Amino acid sequence: MKLYLVRHAQSKRNARQESGEDPELSEVGEEQAKRLGSYFNKVELDKIYCSTLKRAKTTFERIKPFVKGVSVSYSKKIVEHKIGIYEIGIKNKGDWKGYAEAAKKAGVPFHLFKPKYGDSLLETYKRTGDFYTELLKKHKKDNVLVVGHGIFNMFLILNILGLDLSEGQYYQLSNASVSTLNIDKDGEVKDFHINDYNHLIREGMKK
Repeated sequence: MKLYLVRHAQSKRNARQESGEDPELSEVGEEQAKRLGSYFNKVELDKIYCSTLKRAKTTFERIKPFVKGVSVSYSKKIVEHKIGIYEIGIKNKGDWKGYAEAAKKAGVPFHLFKPKYGDSLLETYKRTGDFYTELLKKHKKDNVLVVGHGIFNMFLILNILGLDLSEGQYYQLSNASVSTLNIDKDGEVKDFHINDYNHLIREGMKK
């Protein structure tokens, strides 16, 4: 299986702009998504999975013209990590500071803290692992695109590479980036490239 993991383009929340709980793309994000689309112009795909959240769906809409005829499934299994009551935060920007402070006050390790109406990071990590198990069962020889989110995609990569949840603190995935992993039928990773966004630069040069 060759897996293409796309993090959605910049959302209004990523840009620190006011937004709702399910933010749309920012103006920069719209341009990023358009540039991202051309990446898949010559990529042969067998299956596409996309998060049901707006920022991921809008990003995929810009990719869609380049991947006509490929089966698409919109799935809640690949939505972003849910931070519950901290989702809106101050001016609808997401309150990770409050999330961290609440975990500390509760005396719970950050990765185990479960906010009201949300999930712990460990739960999200396990959810990505379950999704990867499904991919291996269904798509051993396929080229698969997953349009998801920063934390979800990072945790998926950690699961695929057999890395602990704590490894995620050492890097982040950029908006509109593509990470690729070649995985054999036994689940062994043959090679991988993480957080590629050269396509954003190349399309800018064409302009």
